[in-house]
Amino acid sequence: MRIVHISDTHLGYTAYSALDKELGIKQRKIDVYKAFKQAIDKIIEIDPDVVLHCGDLFDNVRPSNRTLTFALEQLLRLQSANIPVVLIAGNHSMPRMRDVGSIFKLFNLFPGLYPIYEGKYEKLNFKDRANKQEELVVHAIPHCLTKEEFENNLNMIRIDQDSEYNVLMLHAATKGIKEFSMDEFNEQVVETSYFKPEFNYIALGHYHKYVQLAENAYYSGSTERFSFNEVGQEKGFSEVDLPPTPGTRKTNNITFHPLKIRPMIEISPIDAFGKDAEFVMKKIEERVEENRINEKIVRLRVNNISSSTYNTLDFKQIKQLTSPALHFNIRYDRDNEDDFAQISTDSIGNLSMEFENYLTKTVIEKLDKKMILEMGKKYLKKAINEDEAG
Repeated sequence: MRIVHISDTHLGYTAYSALDKELGIKQRKIDVYKAFKQAIDKIIEIDPDVVLHCGDLFDNVRPSNRTLTFALEQLLRLQSANIPVVLIAGNHSMPRMRDVGSIFKLFNLFPGLYPIYEGKYEKLNFKDRANKQEELVVHAIPHCLTKEEFENNLNMIRIDQDSEYNVLMLHAATKGIKEFSMDEFNEQVVETSYFKPEFNYIALGHYHKYVQLAENAYYSGSTERFSFNEVGQEKGFSEVDLPPTPGTRKTNNITFHPLKIRPMIEISPIDAFGKDAEFVMKKIEERVEENRINEKIVRLRVNNISSSTYNTLDFKQIKQLTSPALHFNIRYDRDNEDDFAQISTDSIGNLSMEFENYLTKTVIEKLDKKMILEMGKKYLKKAINEDEAG
């Protein structure tokens, strides 16, 4: 029996200012759509017995009409091909209050789509589409509102001894292994003790990199890159030929299908320690020429730059140099200071420095300027990091 394991498609995701010239909407939103459609095209070609989508179909709990329509169009292509789809809600698409309701309820209206979104453990049974003999039991737990609910659901799981195949679906980080976490405040965490060898396969979502976690447990990763933390990662989904007996897995049981997506690169940093603006400008120009940045998403770090050098950079020229990229982000790290400075080609300048200059020139009575400066820089840094992550 063959399944497809896909996750973290984040339809509706948007970032940066670049617009699609034909539709007039954010290009990154279109990029994410294209990756998902490409995945659906390939899945139809593979023609598996069932597709398991392990969470975060949407990037937020209230997808736009355009995003919802697009998602339905693609999922119904699988329905038309008689390929059933199980979708569990992830933390991005799970409302934080019960009375909000879930967009996943809409999928109940369509035969062949099996949404799991009510915060509880559910079991689904499927037959092998070829001979209708072998039976697959899918044990699915969506994102839950509380840690306690999630753990209670995990403890309810029981292997179905009467079925040929048992597969577990989860959307969670892995406890005790920091790498397999997205560091999101509402993420749920599963202990590896739940990765029981009796499962023929454990399909995980939430972590955006394709990786094997145990003999039978895998993250399929996301279908697009959503932050510079994912530079260099291939994106796609997994085709899994389930072994007839748990514990007999061979490497050729799983095929990862990479998708063709927009390049995201981090180019080699510039060390500006003790250097003037002319040196930094020349190095930026060299980096741009070396890396063929056209239509790519790019980040460049300029380390150890002094305030005097930073303030004399020609930002207009930098914007012209970097304009061929879809998005070009430059991070400047100050020389011998605890301060953090960052600028991208679509920003108005170094907000941290501008804020400091503004406070210096502004009269503020009965308030501690130093305290205000420290708080302001803290929140600016947080906002910049969140923007950079998308």
